[in-house]
Amino acid sequence: MIKDGQVRKLRRLLSSGADLASAARKSGMDEKTARKYRNSKGLPSEQVQQRTWRTRKDPFVEVWADVEARLQAEPQLRAFALFDWLQDQYPGRFPDSQRRTFERRVRAWRAAYGPNQEVMFPQVHYPGISGHRTSPT
Repeated sequence: MIKDGQVRKLRRLLSSGADLASAARKSGMDEKTARKYRNSKGLPSEQVQQRTWRTRKDPFVEVWADVEARLQAEPQLRAFALFDWLQDQYPGRFPDSQRRTFERRVRAWRAAYGPNQEVMFPQVHYPGISGHRTSPT
């Protein structure tokens, strides 16, 4: 993956009069890639677009209502125990390789609809600070 620094170096070398092939070699990229960034306006970090579509069909969409009902009834259940229950309810439908996807889906549900989490603000105590006065009296 090409980094912003490489493209900056490429453009600096090109502006100093170096030919494309040597500037590409010095900045650590292929000549075709260097030509692409020479002709483009932005940096690689500015050209990245977030993907908004799913890459595959959600395997749990048809059974999620059952899982959600079970989560609401027993919110303390762990995701892997729910996955085992799901495999027992629908034998052969959900292979073990889908367990991590299921865990992510359960974690997202708990964040949005699950019970409230305890909020804790950690206190940092620096040695020697609380024992001294801050202003002389």
